[in-house]
Amino acid sequence: MKLRGVLLWSAAAVVLSSAEIRIPTAFSADFLQKVSNEKKKTILYRGKVMMSTPSSLKWIYRKPTDKEVCSDGKRVVVVDHDLEQASFYRMEKKFDLAAVLRKARHYKENLYVAEYGGKNYTIAVDSKGRIEQIAYRDDLDNVVNIRFTHVRYLSKPFDAAQLRCKIPKDYDRIGG
Repeated sequence: MKLRGVLLWSAAAVVLSSAEIRIPTAFSADFLQKVSNEKKKTILYRGKVMMSTPSSLKWIYRKPTDKEVCSDGKRVVVVDHDLEQASFYRMEKKFDLAAVLRKARHYKENLYVAEYGGKNYTIAVDSKGRIEQIAYRDDLDNVVNIRFTHVRYLSKPFDAAQLRCKIPKDYDRIGG
């Protein structure tokens, strides 16, 4: 009996330590984003993220600033509630989180690595294969580390309206 228990625990440990990345149709999570520059200055952001594949994202920042960043994969809208303005940008480089996850290769334990759009990503998953953390260097050579909590994988995409930024009528608008 003792040997059987040891074998079962060993098998469970192998399965848990080699979780595959589950690519969500949609997901939502709370996040803590840590951005550090080469001088070791760090800023922490907190908020909520919502994503539907292939590339619709909505980041709702609550600390240290109140901001929403929405993207449909072609353009980005940034609504800065502290400044009462909305800025519109065309995306030069498309970012597709699902594509990053599909390119990810097992590194060790619950860590994966992927190269996408000229950037290297390190991805940590939980025991169920859900995204737990992602780290990379941004275009300004900052180290970005995003930890996800309260992760929910959904079986169908969010309604497109849920992923659009709401812009109050009296906000200034910058760009197209």
